[in-house]
Amino acid sequence: MRTIQDQMQKWIKANNMAYRPERNRKERKQKRDKERLTEREIKELMGTYRPIYRRGKGGAFRQR
Repeated sequence: MRTIQDQMQKWIKANNMAYRPERNRKERKQKRDKERLTEREIKELMGTYRPIYRRGKGGAFRQR
């Protein structure tokens, strides 16, 4: 069993065709600028500065 590419090459030779496979050039991805975050911004994203709520007496939520 031959591959399609082998069959294509055999057919090209038999029919005297000029065959040059087009090489697909990979487009380069544009590099993103690395995002620089301060330590405070990272902590803020992690939720460090958000209010903390706990259940208090009677089952009500209270801020700590």
